[in-house]
Amino acid sequence: MIELKNLCKVYSTKGGKVEALNDVTLNIRKSEIYGIIGFSGAGKSTLVRCMNFLEKPTSGKVIIDGKELGSLSNKELREERKKIGMIFQHFNLMKSRTVFDNIAYPLKGNGYSKEEIKNKVNDLLKLVELEDKANVYPSQLSGGQKQRVGIARALANDPKVLLCDEATSALDPQTTKSILRLLKEVNKKFGITIVIITHEMQVVKEICTRAAVMENGQVVEEGNIFKIFSEPREKITKNFIESTSSLTNIYELIKDESSVVNIKENEKILKLKYLENSTSEPIISIISREFNVDTSIIFGNIEIIQDSPLGGLIIIIRGEENQIYSVINYLKENNVEVEVIKDGRFNSKVIA
Repeated sequence: MIELKNLCKVYSTKGGKVEALNDVTLNIRKSEIYGIIGFSGAGKSTLVRCMNFLEKPTSGKVIIDGKELGSLSNKELREERKKIGMIFQHFNLMKSRTVFDNIAYPLKGNGYSKEEIKNKVNDLLKLVELEDKANVYPSQLSGGQKQRVGIARALANDPKVLLCDEATSALDPQTTKSILRLLKEVNKKFGITIVIITHEMQVVKEICTRAAVMENGQVVEEGNIFKIFSEPREKITKNFIESTSSLTNIYELIKDESSVVNIKENEKILKLKYLENSTSEPIISIISREFNVDTSIIFGNIEIIQDSPLGGLIIIIRGEENQIYSVINYLKENNVEVEVIKDGRFNSKVIA
């Protein structure tokens, strides 16, 4: 549905040339929800603006539904853009127009009758659950309601593609979840290809099927969401994933010399990372019973990503040295990644 081929974007500034995009190639499938994640300055917002030619790439190709945007005339490009909806971080609603008129605005000049526009807008208001807000102004809405208006407006022309540029960044966590549920519903109901631009790994985790990680204008990692979370290759990807997991709190507890991690000589603190198909086994019970060791869970973080469990535990294990290492080998054989965080024999030392 969306093909980006060797996309480059260079800006000329007083200080010289700035390369915002460097040889970006992506293939986004029809009807999928695809994530593009990166920290500020990674180039992700430039990339999304190049997707609809609000920014013209310096070189490379943007092909949407078989049409190369760079080869179109201005008139053809305007027509094609009508099939590419966009929602923004700060909503971009017209303050002087009602909710109804904001949603209706893209329909004007398209040959629709007043009755057709009315019916279309009312259907969209129902979809985003704002039927009772048709005649109010944006200033009277909450952030979540404003974004729902933004989504309705983006859907007015029945787009094939919906581009979401940091669409949830200005919202609180609960409102973010409701907007993501709405986007999932839109994707399922209309089969629209949705591209999510974000710096929040939690958003990607919750809604996307595949994603690309950007850094310094380049795609450094790309693939299936479960694979990215279970086997991240790049340091930046690992940093993003750690930002959504509580497991890294163990390092702060050790640094702060918390009593929770004050272990004895015959104990170790282990970080267990569950990989696909490993969480269905009662592993903690098995190792305690089969290897004659004691285990206690400090905390854990296990969640479902694409219908598969993924996460881990921080545990304290107590027993003879050879028993503990037998446990570690058993865990690894059963698709559990093991890291010794702290060894009681060296009490304050962190094994990394």
